[in-house]
Amino acid sequence: MSEIRFKELKPLLSDLLEPDMRVFWSYFLLATLLSWASLGFLLHRANSLRFDLVFCCVFFASVICVYHAVTFTHELAHLDQRRFGSFFWAWNILVGGLFAIPAFIYGDNHLDHHSRKYGTSLDPEYINFKKAPTLGLIEFLGMNLFLPYLGILRFCLLTPVSYLHSRLRRLVLREASFMGMKSRFARRISEDASELKSWSLQEMVTFVYLWALVLFVLAGRLHWSAIVVWASIITCVGGVNGIRALAVTHKYFSLGDAPIPWDEHIAECVEIEERGLSTLLFCPVGTQYHMTHHIFPSIPFHHLPEARRRLSPHFEKDSFYHANVRKGVVDGLRRFLQGIYSR
Repeated sequence: MSEIRFKELKPLLSDLLEPDMRVFWSYFLLATLLSWASLGFLLHRANSLRFDLVFCCVFFASVICVYHAVTFTHELAHLDQRRFGSFFWAWNILVGGLFAIPAFIYGDNHLDHHSRKYGTSLDPEYINFKKAPTLGLIEFLGMNLFLPYLGILRFCLLTPVSYLHSRLRRLVLREASFMGMKSRFARRISEDASELKSWSLQEMVTFVYLWALVLFVLAGRLHWSAIVVWASIITCVGGVNGIRALAVTHKYFSLGDAPIPWDEHIAECVEIEERGLSTLLFCPVGTQYHMTHHIFPSIPFHHLPEARRRLSPHFEKDSFYHANVRKGVVDGLRRFLQGIYSR
């Protein structure tokens, strides 16, 4: 099915393109409230070194809640910041800054993943795992162990230092302001002055949060284990998201650096159609519908189930749109591993 054919299907979904901000705000605020509450409880327990069963249960719940709140960064990449600025800044202030992932380190990088750069070395969210499966998996999942501490280094130290010289500032923005699948990626730097100002403001929010955490520990108001708890949540969230990305996004078979034809790009995407408890927990904010999202990336997450329902009858039963559906995260991960290790 060609890109032209996909465009012909677009009128079927014309009423699904506008985000319902009531859904956005409700979901986001609930996940954020639970994230803050659970994190506060954990830090209180850590302060008195009470690492019991209750702590472990709340820690698990906190990871899931933070994961749901953090995943909104994907929707922010597709939202018009000029129209939805209040939501954009609420997310950055309540979630992005607190967990050292301001929106700018993901946003436009993600849009490259939807372009002709998909599957090439210029795609920040694509790794050819088939080339070196074990090493690729170790590097991809293992880097989550260092993310929170690199976040402290990036926003507590490199942020203020980067303003000492314009060349140093560009180096930090290009080489140390990226979140994606690859452990290292030289990102594009916007030439838009207003966008650069937004980046700086997001940095400042994150700078204040992280220095507040560090200073509270240094002043004795929090036990040093508070930083470990905070970092462990980020590491676990990154790990869960990484497993979800391997199981329910793409097959990761692309070889070489030539742009992939549109048909092959879409045919390489996978998704989960059914909504079970595990899917609701581990595929937040519509991430289970990854193939449908790649076909029509402008559709907001809450309309993706309906988009899937409308599109399904227009594809043959043996087409990729039905063949690439996984039963769940476990099935998706199993088939991913079979794929990358098969000869």
